[in-house]
Amino acid sequence: MATPTINTILNNLIVVALDTTLWSGEKKLRPEDLGGVKLPPDKLASLGSKRTFDPVALRIFKTLKRRAERTLSDVGVRFLSGYAVPESALDTVFQILVEIETEFAEAKRDFLFDYDAKLEAWLKEAGEWSEIVRKAVEPASSVANKLHFGFTAYKVGEPVAASVKVQETLARQVGGLSDQLMQEVAQAAKETLEESYNGRTEVTRKALSPVNNIKAKLEGLMFLNPSEIGGLVMNVNAVLAAVPKSGPIQGAVLAGIVGVLSQMANIQGFVAAAAKVQQEETKAAPAAAPEKKAKKAKAAAVPEQVQAVAEIAPVPEVQVIPEPVEETGWFW
Repeated sequence: MATPTINTILNNLIVVALDTTLWSGEKKLRPEDLGGVKLPPDKLASLGSKRTFDPVALRIFKTLKRRAERTLSDVGVRFLSGYAVPESALDTVFQILVEIETEFAEAKRDFLFDYDAKLEAWLKEAGEWSEIVRKAVEPASSVANKLHFGFTAYKVGEPVAASVKVQETLARQVGGLSDQLMQEVAQAAKETLEESYNGRTEVTRKALSPVNNIKAKLEGLMFLNPSEIGGLVMNVNAVLAAVPKSGPIQGAVLAGIVGVLSQMANIQGFVAAAAKVQQEETKAAPAAAPEKKAKKAKAAAVPEQVQAVAEIAPVPEVQVIPEPVEETGWFW
C-alpha cells in the first residue's frame, strides 16, 4: 500500500486547540511571610507557595479542562499547538467541547457568586496563618479574568510558496503523526492491561470499553499509515469478534484480548515483526518474467521523475495527561 503524501494527510484532519486558563489560587511564599526565620540560601532550597483559596472549590475547573483534553486525545494526536483530529469526528468533538464550555461558564458563575464568603471561610480556617494568606488574596474581578475556557479549530495546508525550511519543518511534523499515534496507542494499551486485565482470569464486558476506544482511534486516523494501522485494526476486530454476546469473558477469548493489547503495548516490536514478514513474503514470491524485469529496471533508472514523499521523522514522547494530586492545607 502506498505511503500517504503530506497533502493526503492534511486533507483528512482538522487541528483543534484548547484556549483555557485556570486560576491556581496560589502565591509564592516569601521569607517575610515567615517573620524573619533564618532560611538556607536559594541555591540549597526554595520556598513553596501559599494557598489563598480553598483548592477543593477550584477542582471543578481542572476536571473540566482534563475532560476536554481527554476528549481530543481519545480521537486525535498531539499536533502543532493542539490535536490533529480526523475530520469525520469533528461534529462529535465539537458537541462535547461546547457542553464543557457551558459547564465551565456555569461553574465560574457559581464560584464567583459567593467568592468573598468562601474566601473569608478559608481565611478563618487558616487560623494563626490567616494574615500571611490575607496579604496575597485577589479580588473576584481579578480572578474572573483568570478563569477561561474556549477552543478553536483550523485547517492546515501545505505551504506552496514558503521557504524550503518551512516546508521541511511541516513535513517532519506531519510525517511524525503516525509515530505519535503509535506511541499514544502503546500507552493506552499498557494502561488498559494494568487497570483491567493483568492478573485476572475473567473480566466483564465493561473491560472491552477501552479496547473499543483504542480501535476507534486507530480507525479514525488510519489515513496516517494505512498498512500498519490497518493491520492493528484487523487484529483487534478478530479478537472482538470472538467475544460472547453475554456473560463473563474468560479462557481463550480473554487470552486473545490480552495478546492483542500486549502487541499494541509493544507497538514498535509489532511493526518490526510485520516488516520482517512482509520482506519474507516478498523474497518467496515467484520471479517475474525477464521482459517485465527489464521494464521495472528502466523505470527505476529515473527516480527524479517520481514525486518525493516526506520522510517520516520521530516525534517527542507522547504527552501523558497526569492525574491531579489531592491538595489540602495552606502551604507546601
